[in-house]
Amino acid sequence: MEENQQQNNFYNPEKNTLDIRSNGMYPSGVLSNLCSNGFRFEGMVCGSMEGFLQSLKQQDRDKQRQICSMKGGNARKRSVTSWQTDQVVWWRGQAIDRQSEEYQQLLRRAYRAMFEQSERFRTALMSTRGITLTHSTGERNPYKTIITEQELCGILTEIREEYDKLPKVPPRKKRVFVDMDNVLVDFQSGIDQQSEETLREYEGHPDDIPGIFSLMKPMPGAIEAMHALQEHYDLFILSTAPWGNPTAWADKVKWVTQYLDDVFHKRMVITHHKDLCQGDYLIDDRGKHGTSEFAGEWIAFGSEKFPDWNSVLDYLLPRE
Repeated sequence: MEENQQQNNFYNPEKNTLDIRSNGMYPSGVLSNLCSNGFRFEGMVCGSMEGFLQSLKQQDRDKQRQICSMKGGNARKRSVTSWQTDQVVWWRGQAIDRQSEEYQQLLRRAYRAMFEQSERFRTALMSTRGITLTHSTGERNPYKTIITEQELCGILTEIREEYDKLPKVPPRKKRVFVDMDNVLVDFQSGIDQQSEETLREYEGHPDDIPGIFSLMKPMPGAIEAMHALQEHYDLFILSTAPWGNPTAWADKVKWVTQYLDDVFHKRMVITHHKDLCQGDYLIDDRGKHGTSEFAGEWIAFGSEKFPDWNSVLDYLLPRE
């Protein structure tokens, strides 16, 4: 086992070089064009960088699209040498001189696209900071290969250095939308505070009772849960309000100001089309008003899986 690992470890500590090889130990093998680092590039699906490179040898756009989508080993089997005669390669129907600056720019754009989209490739490349990259099995003659050792290593080194110069910003917190009625607030608690006369007047539609939303009590564990989630997520209230109750909108703001202003200050969205909001999670007790069409994950509060706030926290909070 140790002999095999040593054989496949292409890092040279004396020269501080890393040889990019498909059978190399991490990160060498991940940086190989044969590695299946899939990405999209200028309207084409690339199963690997090798797929993209081999597709450049095809003038027929259907063949190019097919080869481009292939993983490394399969794409390499489709390699041809006919392009070497006139040194013309093709990309999306356009002829490009292999020896031109236009071609070099195409290569750079493709590798940058893979770097941006493939976390595995990006992490592997950035782990080589301070190390000189080589590719000993690569062809050095640009008239015989679609990419030389110098081109490959030069582009990767350039991308690596550019990335280190970019201003680093903290990763975006995932966005969580939280419904109010029977999620944050106990709707029944507002009804319990009404007179019999008022309940008779609004029988069948108690949500139209003026001021009722400001009287409701928090659901058990809701206040504590919001403070716990605030440390890890970008929180917003996403609620509806009855169209026929002119005080409902203001009453909901009043409730939030009283109980959770430190979490949701100016973070309220009142809408009957919740699917228009973009986020990662929506905690809601009903699938109405666009909840079931929400593009992120709907956490069905009150369901068998999420019966209370403790179950929601167990699901959303990171494990220790």
